[in-house]
Formats: sequence, structure tokens, C-alpha cells
Amino acid sequence: MEGPIEFIEGVAVGARNLVGSTVGGAAGAVSKITGVASKGLATLTFDKEYQYARIARKEVSGHTVSDVILSGKNIGKVRTLYKIIVLICK
Repeated sequence: MEGPIEFIEGVAVGARNLVGSTVGGAAGAVSKITGVASKGLATLTFDKEYQYARIARKEVSGHTVSDVILSGKNIGKVRTLYKIIVLICK
């Protein structure tokens, strides 16, 4: 049987997960909105060269780990991998 301490710990973990998911979801929504706005503004320039250059900047140039890290994409996955490596090395 669990006591009041375990209950409080469970509530704290649940609250942390709820806040983290809420903030993450809101950040994802804002990211999508700004991406759509950026694409719309790029389209309004009627400059095909700029539009192609913008698309090229967003694509990952290589498939090595360093290329993915330098591209700025998947930074959450990189952080998670880093945390796992740190835990293993301890």
C-alpha cells in the first residue's frame, strides 16, 4: 500500500508531464503557424530563385550524424540520445 509521500510524488510527476506536454504542443503549433506564414510570404515575393533557395536551406544536406546535428533538425532526438549516453556512462 502506498502512502501520502508516494501520492504526492505521483501528482508531481503527472503535473510535470502535463505541463511539459502542453508547452510542447503549444510550441509545435506555433512552429507550424510560423512555417505556414513564412511559406506564404515567400510565395508572395514571386521570386522563384528565393523560393528554391529557401527550400534548399531547409533540407538536410547530408546524412551523417554531424550533418543532421548542424542542420538544427531533430534537436530533441539529439538531446534524448545525449541523455541516454550520459546515463549509460555513469
